[in-house]
Amino acid sequence: MALINQEDIQTGLALISKDFQVDSKNWELEQGEEMTEDKAFNFLLKLVEHLMAHDFNRLLNSLYRIDVSEEKLKLALAESNHPAQTVAQMIWDRELQKVETRKKYSGR
Repeated sequence: MALINQEDIQTGLALISKDFQVDSKNWELEQGEEMTEDKAFNFLLKLVEHLMAHDFNRLLNSLYRIDVSEEKLKLALAESNHPAQTVAQMIWDRELQKVETRKKYSGR
């Protein structure tokens, strides 16, 4: 995958905020602090961990809305020692795929 720039990270986080119906203020950093892909992923991981523990149905509905493949998810979870991390990675990959597709077809 290509290097992720700041705009792609922010767009990915905006998609996650929309898909999970969470306030985008949850993604904010200290003043002057730059968002990195690792920080963005860690925010997503914490969200997934929270939903797995407290609102699993909301997580499943969000995965459906995001269009994470149910079959790939089942396979990945069966092989994973860290289910939340696996789910978060699948979400992040899918959201970044959407960002790339939108850029491709918007002419940018």
